[in-house]
Amino acid sequence: MLFQPEGAYAALVTPFRADGGLDLAGLAALVEHCIAGGIAGLCPLGGTGEPLAQNLDEHRQVIDRTIAAAAGRVPVLVGCLRPDPAEVLALARHAKAAGADAVMLIAPYFVQAKPSHVERHFLHLAERIELPLVLFNSPGRSGLKLEAEAILRLVEAIPHLVGIKEASGDLVLCAELARAARPSFALLQGFDELILPTLAVGGIGAVVSLGCLVPRLIAGIGGAWNAGNAAQARALQADLLPLARAIYAEPNPAPLKRALALRGLPGGVTRPPLFPIAAKTEAALQQALSQLPAATIQTPSLRQAQGA
Repeated sequence: MLFQPEGAYAALVTPFRADGGLDLAGLAALVEHCIAGGIAGLCPLGGTGEPLAQNLDEHRQVIDRTIAAAAGRVPVLVGCLRPDPAEVLALARHAKAAGADAVMLIAPYFVQAKPSHVERHFLHLAERIELPLVLFNSPGRSGLKLEAEAILRLVEAIPHLVGIKEASGDLVLCAELARAARPSFALLQGFDELILPTLAVGGIGAVVSLGCLVPRLIAGIGGAWNAGNAAQARALQADLLPLARAIYAEPNPAPLKRALALRGLPGGVTRPPLFPIAAKTEAALQQALSQLPAATIQTPSLRQAQGA
């Protein structure tokens, strides 16, 4: 039976030290924080993970440490978002060897590919990747929106295409995919602000950046919905909105990394072309964090994980 992602996944930042090097111990600590908060899965090297600011060897190190830190407790969905298909395939092979559960693919960017060529691109990769696949529909990252008809053709043509991270903001598209795709195809929301609306139209989870900052809150939205408590799910989604507004006031993950630092969690610095956030953004972050309900906040000890 093919793996199927479901529930709330944390789109992980890649922690960097002050000197710019990988902070792998910090990454392990962040994984521990996410799992302690009830996150259902981990997604390293997505857009939040600054993949284009890392070389392939660093990608491999991040994959290995994330999977080792997860230790089989939750599934790991590895982002393979490089622009070169050969690099995507190399990373997918490494992810499989390391024990990943699935890999995430994005439409080719910069080249301004025609929609028909984008489908051929995904088919080319799918024929060569043995792991289950998740599409990442992110016009903001790729410059191209995958429409429902194209996605459904790919679902039909690729048996091991198990889901999509839908980050176009189009709830009509979400509803169409939930209605028309095969039952085993997972609709996962990529916008923190739209987790509950997507569940309401048939989604079964999310892959979101705030999962690594406030995992208990992110996991709680789906938990309440699945338990039949729509009022609680609405309240939790509403609690999340001011924080999401502050986090996405500047390019992700710069504000997220600063918010992690404010919470005493390992996010580290960003690498160029991302830079420290403005004082106004930091003030908004501090205010949003201070307004979160106490029941949604957890601060586990990170000592053991950081020593890993």
